[in-house]
Amino acid sequence: MTGLIGGTLSESTLTALLAKTPTRGDLETLTLSRGDIALGLSHLGTRDPRGWAHWDGDGVTGVLYGAVSNLDDLGFSLGGLFRSVFENPVDILPNVDGPFVVACTDGDRVVVATDKLGTRSCYYSLADGFVFGSNLDAVASAVDDPTVNERAVGDLVMIGHVWGDKTLLEEVSYLDSGTVLEYADGAVEKTRYWTFEFDTRARSSFVPTLVDAYRTCIRDSAATMDGSVGLWLSGGLDSRAMAGELSQHVDLLTYTYDANPAGGGNVELAREVAARLGLEHEEVELTPGPFVDNFADAVTLTDGMLGWQTFLNLTAVFNISDPTDILLEACGQGGMMGDGLSRAAVELSDSPEDALYRAKHQTSKELVNRILSGDVDLDRTYREEVAKSQQSGYVETVLDCYYRNYFPRGDFASNKLVRSRAGTRVPFAHGEFLRAVTKMPLDQRVGWVPATKGKIPFGTAEAKLELTRRLGYGLETIPYERTRVAPERPLWLHAAGFVVGTSLQRVRGKTAYGGRRLQSQWSIGDERLSSLLAGLMDDAADREFFDGDRIRQLSEEHFSGDVDHIGAVSGITTVEQWLQSHYD
Repeated sequence: MTGLIGGTLSESTLTALLAKTPTRGDLETLTLSRGDIALGLSHLGTRDPRGWAHWDGDGVTGVLYGAVSNLDDLGFSLGGLFRSVFENPVDILPNVDGPFVVACTDGDRVVVATDKLGTRSCYYSLADGFVFGSNLDAVASAVDDPTVNERAVGDLVMIGHVWGDKTLLEEVSYLDSGTVLEYADGAVEKTRYWTFEFDTRARSSFVPTLVDAYRTCIRDSAATMDGSVGLWLSGGLDSRAMAGELSQHVDLLTYTYDANPAGGGNVELAREVAARLGLEHEEVELTPGPFVDNFADAVTLTDGMLGWQTFLNLTAVFNISDPTDILLEACGQGGMMGDGLSRAAVELSDSPEDALYRAKHQTSKELVNRILSGDVDLDRTYREEVAKSQQSGYVETVLDCYYRNYFPRGDFASNKLVRSRAGTRVPFAHGEFLRAVTKMPLDQRVGWVPATKGKIPFGTAEAKLELTRRLGYGLETIPYERTRVAPERPLWLHAAGFVVGTSLQRVRGKTAYGGRRLQSQWSIGDERLSSLLAGLMDDAADREFFDGDRIRQLSEEHFSGDVDHIGAVSGITTVEQWLQSHYD
């Protein structure tokens, strides 16, 4: 995988840490030093030449891990960008678009910054000198005596990924999205340069402004792409919208795997979308065998902080014989378009903390408390993030915590699997788009069927439908996989289609939304995978921070098929695999 590393390191140590970068492709490495600071980058070279950059001159040395999509508009040369970021990061970076981590130094002071959405992870530690990097195992290697962060383990088992500035190790911290870290004289100072501006009032101008901003962010992102470009395509609305718009700017190849749910029509609908756009299309195998073969590497690539049930689908990238130079997915778009944080979570909760828990968790707090042997305050995670929010209103605070945690630490974290083989882009790290999408009226978010107390959602959000309609390209006439209704039809028909279609699939014994997921089916039905996971559960039972008896009980109930504990099993086995690979 491509990656960034730097700090108060010798070049020989830096080179050794770069060599630890997990990858499935041919990488090139770059090392630079100035004064007491060394910077290193592993990259794809000529396969994605605009997916990385470096500068060494005029008293500043720097590396860019990712791409800036509006450099020409800023009026900067590359050197001018590095100098300006180093000299005045908090004023300059709000104007810089693109998915990136940037680091620059004069040999004494170091400036490190993430993009507006935190689409690329960055970790840092002061435990044994200053070290920062995009891969947790590389940063952890520079820590002499690390200790496990039990609250991070609790996050992973409960939510499915880790929140805040925590990592699996007490001595290593995560750099938040839209944040500048400045290191000097043995200390770090962090400043948030990008604050989301939410406004959930109803307004007629929202959709036209959003459509224009969406087109702009896709166009600007496409301008940073050299070489072949691919996109994961499904029967959903997010990927088809991106396919339609991106195909106007690049020659696009689309890929599809059978999931979300398997056998649910994604393959056929994706094929129809590709044909409508005149795109070359390739179907990729997604089966348990290759997933088992790649399990340990996939956990390493995602830093052990993203439960495997979340990233399972994207391991299909390992089954592409020769992927495109750059490969995108539309992950994150649905959440921003009103899917991820539902109106029910906001309107039926008593506090921001409750709303965030209701919105997305994979294991109940009560069960996680029984799984952990220590006295871990799971609610502290939510309280800390709410306290950090600079928003003034209840709904705005919930949305702010959601944007700062679910996207960078959940949705975009799986992109690291793709970067082990190809370049990636996340077009949404774009000021104009973020200013538009954060003005989404609350009534545009996914609602719920009346009298169900929020338990049965409408199946989609009005904003997603309207974006597909207005972009056009004929994609609004192709049925949406989740509802079996074309986007051109009104929302109430999609709600009815979702409820009726899901109910019929369950009656027929087929995989359906809200039913037993592909991950659960594989974990029980595939002998190699169930054996791997059961072994990791047994090993985890011996960890001092887990309750061994409870772990063994969970394992017995899950693998016998009596109770589906896939959320807990995913979190526990992910932690255990990473600890065995990089901690023990």
